[in-house]
Amino acid sequence: MGTPISTLLMKEGYDVTGYDVAERQMTSLVPLGLKPTKSPKEVAERTDLVILSLPSWNAVRDVVEGKDGLLDGSKRGQIMIDMSTSPPVESRKMAEKLEQLGITWMDVPISGSSAQAKVGNMVFMAGGKRESFDIVKPILDRIGKKTVYIGRNGDGAMLKLVVNHTLMLNQAAAIEGMVLGIKAGLDPDIMLDVLASGAASSDLITARGKDMLSGNFSPKGQLTIGVKDLALSLDSAKQFGVVLPMGALYHQFILRAHYKGWDDQDATVVMKVYKEMAGINDNAAQDSRDS
Repeated sequence: MGTPISTLLMKEGYDVTGYDVAERQMTSLVPLGLKPTKSPKEVAERTDLVILSLPSWNAVRDVVEGKDGLLDGSKRGQIMIDMSTSPPVESRKMAEKLEQLGITWMDVPISGSSAQAKVGNMVFMAGGKRESFDIVKPILDRIGKKTVYIGRNGDGAMLKLVVNHTLMLNQAAAIEGMVLGIKAGLDPDIMLDVLASGAASSDLITARGKDMLSGNFSPKGQLTIGVKDLALSLDSAKQFGVVLPMGALYHQFILRAHYKGWDDQDATVVMKVYKEMAGINDNAAQDSRDS
């Protein structure tokens, strides 16, 4: 997400200073105006608003508190926005810790894929102080389609988990239905047309249905993200005493795909697990339809 977010900010005329452990991510944006740095510390020294978009909470914590991290170069009055999918409780603790240093921490995760981010089709869910939200909202409005104030620190991160949990179960429903249709010998093109245009339609079916039926699982949302995000929502459920049996079951299917080494593929690659369980051979299924 960091690349499309930085690109959109620069296109809107903002002065963007950035850091990434993968240097190529920075050099690719230099022609657009990015000012690369050698550490998160340097980013904090040169900016008033810091945006983080990282793959895990461990990475977030290291970037903030590690050697040459943001806190080594931060200053009072600075605002730090975490757009990562982070555990709500930990994000709230980080906000409390930084408040003592005069730094504002906000959890502002994104609803939208990387493809949607490239064109600014993102919804920002903000948790933190209202007065800080009022400062950052005009900026976020220029690079996304909607910016929503959710409430206290951690609430944005919590809503992100709710969104992702729901998406995962939508994915499970689409996979189960399509695998049933394939096993029964239905024409996949006709099946997809009816699914996409009828009551069962969803963004997932519209955006990924054709690829899923053709066995194209090139990543638009990597499996590793699904493994992590669903685990976070299940952990949060335990903290609140909430039972999420469907999510827990689907997490096992996602883990099965992970154990098979499919981490670099789209999360919908779980469909291959279902097809294996159903004894579906793609060539055999095609022969069955032809006969």
